[in-house]
Amino acid sequence: MRRFLLWASSISAITFLAITGGCGDDTESTFDAGSSGTSGASGSSGCQGFGCEENEGGPPGCVGLQCQQVTCEGGVKTTITGKVYDPAGKVPLYNVVVYVPNGEVAPITAGLGPTCDRCDGKVSGNPIAITLTDASGSFKLENVPAEVDFPIVMQIGKWRRKVTIPKITKCTTAPVDAGITRLPRNRNEGDIPRIALTTGSADPLECLLRKVGLDDSEFGTKDGDQRIHFYTGGGTVQNGATASFKAGGTFAPAKPLWNDLAELKKYDIVMYSCEGGELVGNGVEDTQAKPASAIKALYDYSVAGGRVFTSHYHHYWFSHSEVADVRNIATWRNDNYCGIAPAGACTPAIAEPAPTVEVNATINTTFPKGAAMKEWLKNTGGLTGAGETMPLKELRHNVEGVAAGKALSWITAPNPAAGNAIAHEYITFNTPVGAPDEQVCGRVVYSDLHVGAGDQTGQPFPDGCVTPDLTPQQKALEFMLFDLSSCVQKDDKPPEVPK
Repeated sequence: MRRFLLWASSISAITFLAITGGCGDDTESTFDAGSSGTSGASGSSGCQGFGCEENEGGPPGCVGLQCQQVTCEGGVKTTITGKVYDPAGKVPLYNVVVYVPNGEVAPITAGLGPTCDRCDGKVSGNPIAITLTDASGSFKLENVPAEVDFPIVMQIGKWRRKVTIPKITKCTTAPVDAGITRLPRNRNEGDIPRIALTTGSADPLECLLRKVGLDDSEFGTKDGDQRIHFYTGGGTVQNGATASFKAGGTFAPAKPLWNDLAELKKYDIVMYSCEGGELVGNGVEDTQAKPASAIKALYDYSVAGGRVFTSHYHHYWFSHSEVADVRNIATWRNDNYCGIAPAGACTPAIAEPAPTVEVNATINTTFPKGAAMKEWLKNTGGLTGAGETMPLKELRHNVEGVAAGKALSWITAPNPAAGNAIAHEYITFNTPVGAPDEQVCGRVVYSDLHVGAGDQTGQPFPDGCVTPDLTPQQKALEFMLFDLSSCVQKDDKPPEVPK
C-alpha cells in the first residue's frame, strides 16, 4: 500500500491520508477495495462484496457509489479505459494512480509536513476501484459504478485532478474521453505541487515546466500564490540567467533560499538549473552562494521528504557534501572541483564533446522502473536513435560511476571525446542515503544534461522558451520529473497498486 501527503486543494476531491502520527486512518468505513476493487464490506453478515448475486445494487450495508457496483455474468466487469496525459495533454504518463473515490478527506497542503510521502502508506478516501497507468500511460479501471455519473481521481504525488465520468452501461467497457484525462494546468483544475526553480546561465530548465503544460498564470515570484516560484541562481545574473518576467517582476536571489531549511520546506520540489560552472567572478569558489551550511540544508530538506532536481554543475551539492555517503554516491569527474575535493573524492578532468554533437544514449533496463522508462520513451517517440537509443546533445561527463546500493543510473552514453568512455547522464538516490527501505523519505534526481533544444537563458520569461514541443531528451526529463513527484519507494522494485 502507499500513502500520499495531504496537500491544499482548490477542488472538492479525494486524496491520500498518511497513517503516521497526527494523520489518522480510514476508520470511517470498513470497505477496503483491493487492487481491482473487488473486496467486500468487512464485518457485515451474509453475502459480502459486490460479487453477491443476491444484491445487484451493491454489498449489504453499501454506502454511496458502492451501491452502484454490480455483478455481471461470466466474469465481465463494468470497466473504463483510457490514458492519463501531462498537463499539456500531449504526453501520456507512467505510474499515475487512477481511482473512484467514495468519500472526501482533508485537502492537500503544500510544502513539507511532519510525515513522509512513502509508497507503503494507506490509501485514503475509501476508493472502490483503483489502478495505475502503465508504460503507455494507459489504465483499465474495473468494477466502476454503473448507470450513474461518477468521479475519478488522477494523482501522482501532489499532482491531482478529479473529473466526472458520464454514466456507464453496466457490464460493459467504455473508453474515457482523452480530453479530460490529463493532469491540471492550473489551480482551478486541480492540485499542483509547489515548486521552487532557480534559473541558470546554461540551462533554461524553467522552459521544461512550460512545455509540460503549466499555464503562465502559475509562474510567479517568492511569496506569490502561484505554484511555481522562480529564483535567480547564485552569482549568475551577470552571466545570463533569466531574472525577470516579461510582464514585469524580478526574481528573488537563490542564496537566501539555499541557505535556509525553513524556506526550502515551503516547497514540495526544488529544481536547480545549471549555472554554467561551479566558479564565479574571478575564478574563486563561490562559497558565499553555496557554503557548507547551504549544502547541509539541501540534504536535510531531502531527508525530511523534499524532492530535489538538479542539473549539471549542481553536482556541487553532492560532490561537496560533508556527508560521506552522499559524496560517495558517484565517482565525480569535472574541471573545477578535483583540486579542492577531499582526498580521493574525484578523478582528473575528462574531455567532453561539443554541445552540438549528438550521442545515442542507452536506457538501463536492469531494474523495473528503468525498463518502464525505456518502454515509455519508445511509446512516446523518444527512442529515435539506432537500436532503440535516445539521441542526446550537450552530453556532459561529470559522473563516471555510481555506487551500487546507494544510487541508480538510469541513462548512460559513450563520450566520443574520451574514447567512448561511459558517462552516466541520469542518476537518482533516496534519502537518507544508505538508510533501510522503511526509513527513506526524500528523493534526488541528478541530470548531467541541459534542456537545450533551442530554448534560451537570460531573456525575460517566457521569451526564452521558443520551442513548443518536447524533444526526446526533454521527454526523458519529463519522465524523471513526474517520477520524482511520486511517492518514495525503492526504485529497483516495480510500483504496486495502492490498497
